[in-house]
Formats: sequence, C-alpha cells, structure tokens
Amino acid sequence: MTIYDEFMQDAIDVHCHIDFEFSAKERKREPEFQWLPKAEIMGMRGVVLKSHWWPTVNVVPYILSSVQTKVALWSSVALNITAGGPNPCVVEACAELGGKMVFLPTWSARNDVERKGFSDRIKSYYKSHAQLENPNYYFLDNKGKLINRGRELIECCKAHDLTLGMGHVSWQESLAFIEAGREMGFNRIVVNHAQSHIIAMPVDAMKRAADMGAFVEVCWNALAPGRMNSPELVNQLRDIGLRQVVASTDYFRPYSPNPVELMRMFLGMLHEGGLSKDEIKLVACINPARLMGLE
Repeated sequence: MTIYDEFMQDAIDVHCHIDFEFSAKERKREPEFQWLPKAEIMGMRGVVLKSHWWPTVNVVPYILSSVQTKVALWSSVALNITAGGPNPCVVEACAELGGKMVFLPTWSARNDVERKGFSDRIKSYYKSHAQLENPNYYFLDNKGKLINRGRELIECCKAHDLTLGMGHVSWQESLAFIEAGREMGFNRIVVNHAQSHIIAMPVDAMKRAADMGAFVEVCWNALAPGRMNSPELVNQLRDIGLRQVVASTDYFRPYSPNPVELMRMFLGMLHEGGLSKDEIKLVACINPARLMGLE
C-alpha cells in the first residue's frame, strides 16, 4: 500500500454527483454499483450522492439493494425548482426519507444564472429549456441580511440533524447563512467549491466563513488544467485554516475517473502541493466527519 492509498482510509466525499445526472446519453463510465466496491477496498468511510435535478433519496435504497458495501452512502437534495425549491417541507421530507445533506439551489440560484453556471449548461442538453421558468432564488433583503426563508431552512436542518451546503448561491449569501447559523447554534454549513468561477469567493471571505465555524469545500477541479497549481492551492487552504477545510471530488463529468480514483488523485495532488499526511487526513477524513455530524 502506498501513501496515496493510505490517504483513502476513512475518507469521506461529501459532494459526488449520481450516475444519472444530465441524461441517459451522458452517463458516467462507471455506475455506483461498480465503483462502490472499489471505495470499500480503498477503505473509504462514506459518500454523499448529489443531483442537480432530483432528491437522491429516491435512488440510494436501490443502489444499496444491488451492491453490498460497508461504505456509507448518504442521500441529499438540492433545493432547485424541480425538487420543490427552498421549502422547509422539502428539507423535512429529505430527512424523513433518510437523507443527510441539503444543498441550497444550484441552477435555480440567481448567482448561478448571472455567472453562467449549470443553468447555462442546461441549454445544450434540453431544447425546451427556454420554456423553463428559472426562479433565480436569492436570499438577501435590501439591507444585505438573510431573509426569513433562509432562517427557516437553517432551523429545519438543525431540527432534523442535516448538513447544509451552500450550493451555487453567491458568497455574500453564504456569509449571511453562516452568520445566521452561528446565531442559531448551527455550524454544519459548508461553502461548496468556493474556488470555482460560479462562486469565486475571495480568500478573506473564506477566512471569515471559517472563523464563524463554517467549512470551506475545496474540490479537485480547482486544480484542473488552466486553474490553480497545487502549491498555490495549498497555501490558500493554509490561509483559510485547515481545520475548517473539507476536500471532495464534485465528481460530475463522464470523462473523469470514478469517484474513488478521482479522490485518490486529488489528495495526492494536495500532498505534492505541500500538505502532510496528517493534514490530508484532516481535510479528507476528520473535517468531513465533523461536517456530517459524525464526530
């Protein structure tokens, strides 16, 4: 076993998109029942399955009925219009059906539309996309404070022991959620793919989020060609504070390796960028466990 294999022991990937995401023509190279045994062999502790479209609580039981695995497989819901939007009832249903994580709107968020994120990508897949009324959800009032619906979502996640991801809302909205969560005694909040062009969160804002007790997610695509190099990214993570950083794959595209290999590759790149073995364990195992309420 190499040191890179050791990184995978007890690792948790809190952001992994399901096989069926875009369309049947865009399925991943390996469905879940094929890569989960590999995750078990590598010693992974758990994976959160995500979809931009539908709650994954509908698919996890069927995946687990087709493959025996010791890897925890947690379901989630992204609060887009197709799932019912940012409604506490949707959050409650997620919990009642066994879900463990809630993501704020992704392609239904105003920020995603303005930054040409997933909402823009949909256009290349669905001819009738123009007929879809995107609600452009936004969670700040005219004073920059979190609106009541945002506080209701936090209350619901806290009541049902769920983790809350910021999805594709703006970093300013994320800070408002984090500040409100701290006031309400809830800190299981993570800013998703903070370095991505969709979020583009300034480092000082990441530090502020971490100082308030939230987690900052770093994904493998931060090191994709043409983006950051690994020493640069590692230095940024140190500036944020490694105790509040979680590493995940945001496994999404069909050309990517399966989630297990993608996580192994990403952790190896972080190690070569300067993170020690213990620091890798912190961002890949310990912190994600804290985020998921497993501590």
